[in-house]
Amino acid sequence: MKRFAVLAVLCLAALVACKKPPPEPPTPPPPPPPTAEALEQRVMEKVGPLVSPDPQSGKAMVETLSKEVASLKTELNGESARKRLQNQFVEKLKEAHQSEQWDFVVNLCDAVDVLDPGNTRTSRYRQRAMDEKSRPVVTMKGVFEQDGVTTVFLEILLPTTGEVVDKQVREGEEFYGLILEKIIGNNQGVRLKYLKTDTSFDVKK
Repeated sequence: MKRFAVLAVLCLAALVACKKPPPEPPTPPPPPPPTAEALEQRVMEKVGPLVSPDPQSGKAMVETLSKEVASLKTELNGESARKRLQNQFVEKLKEAHQSEQWDFVVNLCDAVDVLDPGNTRTSRYRQRAMDEKSRPVVTMKGVFEQDGVTTVFLEILLPTTGEVVDKQVREGEEFYGLILEKIIGNNQGVRLKYLKTDTSFDVKK
């Protein structure tokens, strides 16, 4: 009986030793790649705070955007994200152009050029913005009439040089890229044409 018990213990030990360990749990699948929307949001979290009319912020915006666009090339959905960003910045550019925010237009043109090199819109918009930024700033100081001829006294700031000049002008005269088209409002203002953009604007006393 004792011998039988010993034999039973040995057999049980052998069975335990031969038992296979439990299988390893299956390796979980890798996470899905970031969506285009997620990548767009990731870029805008870094670039968004720099989007402004300020020239220094514009420079930092372009540098950051360039790095982020380069990183998108390594992502499966990176090209779709780039197109989404391109559409977003083109809309911002249209709005800035329509509202005549010329400093902002220049910055956004630079951003669109990063996202879509060769975009024809940016060359037109940038030129218009640069022309408008260089348009003389006119202040009407007074009017003098003699022998039926009206002379308008103007103070003119030239943005490209910062120079301020005084000028006496009559209707039809050209000066500093402007033409005095006519006097308006019973001598209370003048209508000027800016030759670079062929647009007219009013200046009042």
